[in-house]
Amino acid sequence: MVRQHGPAPLIRQVFPMLLLAVVTLSLMAPGQAGARDAAIRDLFVTNTEDEVLLYFRVSNTFTSAMEEAVLAGITTTFIFTIELYQHRGIRYDRKETTIEVRHSLKYDSIKKTFYLSHSYLPGEPRQFPELEMIRAQRAMADVSGLPIVRLDRLVRGQPYYVRVRARLDKAALPQDVRTTMLFFSLWYFETDWARQDFVY
Repeated sequence: MVRQHGPAPLIRQVFPMLLLAVVTLSLMAPGQAGARDAAIRDLFVTNTEDEVLLYFRVSNTFTSAMEEAVLAGITTTFIFTIELYQHRGIRYDRKETTIEVRHSLKYDSIKKTFYLSHSYLPGEPRQFPELEMIRAQRAMADVSGLPIVRLDRLVRGQPYYVRVRARLDKAALPQDVRTTMLFFSLWYFETDWARQDFVY
């Protein structure tokens, strides 16, 4: 089983220096330090014989401030909210289901390894060596083949649509980050809703 090293001691040592660096960067190049337009991309709905599956990715999630903080030991968690509706024309659309899943990324500075956990997948976290940080970030922002509803709950021939939104989990951040507004503003994101229609 992978040992999870607690980030608290390291965070207390590194956070003041990290905050100073972020403030300096934001003052020197504010358009680069905090510029970001996170969005849902490549939203796609398909199915197996039994279930509806969802694919999408989130672009522009990691800023340089986030990367530095992750390397300092702060665990990052993305929350993906998925809603499935039956489109009913002039009547109110009917919500069939709401799903909320999480991806969490943690860096172990001793093993120099990133660990990526998915709330909907059993087993050990995926591991990425330090040199594959970009690959770990892409995997963090990617949802591939997520089952959202069984086909026997849907009506054949009826129109449906899926809405998806992604955001950073505020509650998972250390108190120091949540109470430091400048740092938090360079960290936090929430996408607009993205929609994909389909007919079963």
